[in-house]
Amino acid sequence: MRDEGINAGHRGDGRDNRTDPSTIQEQSTSIHVVLLDDHPLVMEGLKNRLEQEPGIHVLRTYAHPQSLLDEIGKLRADVIILDISLPQMDGFEVAGRLKKQFGQSIKIIMLSGYMYDEFVHKAFDLGVHAYLSKQSTYSQIINAVKQSMLGHVLIPEHALTAAKQEQLTPMEREVLKQVAQERTNKEIAQVLAISQRTVEYHLTSITQKLGVRSRIGAVAKGYELGLLTRMSSADESEFR
Repeated sequence: MRDEGINAGHRGDGRDNRTDPSTIQEQSTSIHVVLLDDHPLVMEGLKNRLEQEPGIHVLRTYAHPQSLLDEIGKLRADVIILDISLPQMDGFEVAGRLKKQFGQSIKIIMLSGYMYDEFVHKAFDLGVHAYLSKQSTYSQIINAVKQSMLGHVLIPEHALTAAKQEQLTPMEREVLKQVAQERTNKEIAQVLAISQRTVEYHLTSITQKLGVRSRIGAVAKGYELGLLTRMSSADESEFR
C-alpha cells in the first residue's frame, strides 16, 4: 500500500457511514479518533487511511473548531488530531480548551506546516502528545496515535536537538569542545583556567546529560546533535 503524505488529495463526502453491526465490537476496543481540519480533501484522505488501520476508528471529522468544542463532550474520543491553522481560533487555543476540560483523558496530536521551535514548545507546554509536520506520512501519524495512547510524547528531532543544546551549560559546551580536540583534563584545565577537579565535574555532567559513558561517546554524541562542528586543519592549529 502506498503511504502518501497527508497533503495528497482524496475525495469523499466527509461523513462516517459505518453502521454494519459486525463492526460494533471492533469499534468498542479501537482507539477513537476525532479530526479537525478546514481542508476537506486533506481531512478525508487522513480519515480514509486511519480507517484502514486495524484498531483505529474515526468517530467524527470537523472543519470548524467551535463545532468540535460544542460536541466533543458527547463523544468518547481518545485522540484528537488537529491542524494549527483554523478558522475562528487557532489550534493552540483549541488544544488549551480541550486540555482544560479533559486533561490527559484525551490525547492531542497537532499537525502544522510551521516547525518553529516556539510553536513546538508552546504545543508541549499545553500538554499535546505529538507535534507533526503536515508533510508527515500516514504511517508517522498512525504511529503518533498509537504512541500517544501509551502515554508517550513525540518531539520533533530538531526540537530535541535544541533541548539537548540547552541542557549543556556554556562551560560544559566549551569543555566538550576541548575534549573533541583530544586534550587531556590537565590541558583543558590550563586552557580554560579552571582546576582539573572542575574539568572532571563538567565531564561527568556532560556524559550524564548526553546519555553516554565515555569521552569518546560524548564527542560522538556532540557531533550527532550538532553541539560540535568539524573544524578545518587551519582552525585546529589555532588551539595548538
